[in-house]
Amino acid sequence: MNHEAWEGDMDSMIEGDASNTLPASFDDRHLLYQYSVQVPEFEVKFMDKVFRKLRGRRAHFLREDFCGTAAVCAEWVRTHKKHRALGLDLDRSTLDWGLEHNIAPLGKDADRVELREADVRNVTEKVDLVCAYNFSWFLLNPVNQLTRYFKKLRKSLGPDGLVFLDCYGGWEAQQVVEEPRLVETDEGMFTYTWEQASFDAINNVAKCHIHFELAGGRRLKKAFTYEWRLYSPAEAREAFLAAGFSDCIVYWDYSDDPEEDLYKPAKKAENQPGWLAYIVGVV
Repeated sequence: MNHEAWEGDMDSMIEGDASNTLPASFDDRHLLYQYSVQVPEFEVKFMDKVFRKLRGRRAHFLREDFCGTAAVCAEWVRTHKKHRALGLDLDRSTLDWGLEHNIAPLGKDADRVELREADVRNVTEKVDLVCAYNFSWFLLNPVNQLTRYFKKLRKSLGPDGLVFLDCYGGWEAQQVVEEPRLVETDEGMFTYTWEQASFDAINNVAKCHIHFELAGGRRLKKAFTYEWRLYSPAEAREAFLAAGFSDCIVYWDYSDDPEEDLYKPAKKAENQPGWLAYIVGVV
């Protein structure tokens, strides 16, 4: 999930929509996921803009942790001839899908991307910046595991390195909910549904599923399932500082237009039914 996937507007829910036109035979869950919840163009522009503003130079070497299909790696390399990317993930089959569908189409620029089957907590080679999107860092629970991960990231970064995370919250993030949304692609339309199936209020652990519905009512039920700690920006900040980072900046969306994003640094924010934010760890 990314900044377009959590809207917090229960009135806009779409029931299983009869206008689904993506063929029922379509079964590529990774492509459906990318269509539904990833916008690497936005995230690469955001990282580039923030890094240049905070550090006064352009970053060139990106590490994408929990990279999955490495869509961000591919976009990072595509946007500048000097950019390199390292993608880390434990799922070999997903990495192979990313190599075929996202990296190979780069042509000769694919040589500037490495996808590695590895634990993100065991890699410390130097890069300019690290990103862990789609709330993947929520999988590191309890907090001492998160702090240990941030300590490893600290060793991977130079004196002006940055870490980029995304985060979601709001009171609807602590409820059992289903949020369907119609997604339009060149191949046709389909319904994406984000389901929060349970929430443990004592341990802040949520169990979530992603479902897809195609033409003719065919449903890819539980195409993806996650069980993770719903961390707050405050917890992320404390873990960053405990790991030796000098600062942690929260970028909050101040846009009044649901079709646009306007992320700016914030020290305080009013709670909302559902919100998304970016968190930047500063070496």
